[in-house]
Amino acid sequence: MSIRPVQSFARGLAVLSVLNRYGSATALQLARESGVPRPTVYRLLQTLMDEGYVRRGTADDRFHLRLRVRGLSEGFEDEQWISAIAGPALAELTGRISWPCDVSTLDGLKMVIHETTHRIAPLSIDRNMVGREMPLLGSSSGLAYIAFAPKLQRDALLELLAASPDPHDALARDTVKSNRLIAATRRQGYGLRQGGALWPHTGSIALPVRVGRRLLGCINTVWMARAISAVDGVDRCLQPLRETRDLIEKRLNDESARACGQLSQQSTAVI
Repeated sequence: MSIRPVQSFARGLAVLSVLNRYGSATALQLARESGVPRPTVYRLLQTLMDEGYVRRGTADDRFHLRLRVRGLSEGFEDEQWISAIAGPALAELTGRISWPCDVSTLDGLKMVIHETTHRIAPLSIDRNMVGREMPLLGSSSGLAYIAFAPKLQRDALLELLAASPDPHDALARDTVKSNRLIAATRRQGYGLRQGGALWPHTGSIALPVRVGRRLLGCINTVWMARAISAVDGVDRCLQPLRETRDLIEKRLNDESARACGQLSQQSTAVI
C-alpha cells in the first residue's frame, strides 16, 4: 500500500529545522532557507507557538526555539533556554523599574546579548543591542559571569584574556588588579559597572543565572550614569533584579524537569 506524505507536516519540520540551525530567525529568513512560502511559514509558526515549541522575541521580530524542543532534538542549546524564559521575565522587570534589561551568554571571550528590553524601556537611550558583544572584565555581565564561573573555567578564561590582543581585555594581564576585581565581585554577589570606555553614559548591574550548578549566562539592568550613581543604581535595581533572576531559575528548573519527565515517559512507552 502506498502512503502519501503529509506535505504540511514536512513543511513544518523544514521550518523547525532551519530555526533549530540558526537559533533565531525572522519569518522571511525562514521562508528563504526552507523554501516554504512566507504566508505558510507564518501559519506554521503560529501553530508551533500555540503548541509551545516556538516563541516570538520581545525585543525584535525574530522567532526563537523554546525549551519544549529539547524533547524532540538535541540541537536546543543552553543560550536558547535562557533567551526563551528570560525574555518575558525581563520584560516584566522593565515594566516595574522602567530601565532596560539584557540577557547574555558567553561566546568565546565575550558576553553576547541575546535578548533585551531596550526597545520597550521608557528610560532607554540605546537601541539595537541584540548581538552586541561585551568584554568580560569591562562589563557588569562579564564580571558576573567570570566571577561565578567554576574555578577551572575562570582560570582558563583569564589566561586567554591575558593573551588577547583586544585592548578591552588588557586588564587580565595585571593579575593583581583582575583578581582583586573578581574577588570583589564575588563578595558583593553581582557585577557592577559605572561608565567606562565603551559605555561612558550608562551604568549597569548583573547577576549570574544558573540551572543546578551550571552557569548559563547573566541578566543585567542598565541606567543612565549622569542621572543615577552606582550606589543608587544598586539600591534601586539589585532587589528587583534578584527577584527576576530567582524567577528565571525556577522556570528553567521547572521546564527542565518537565522536559526530562516527558522524555522518560516516551522512553518507557517505546520499551
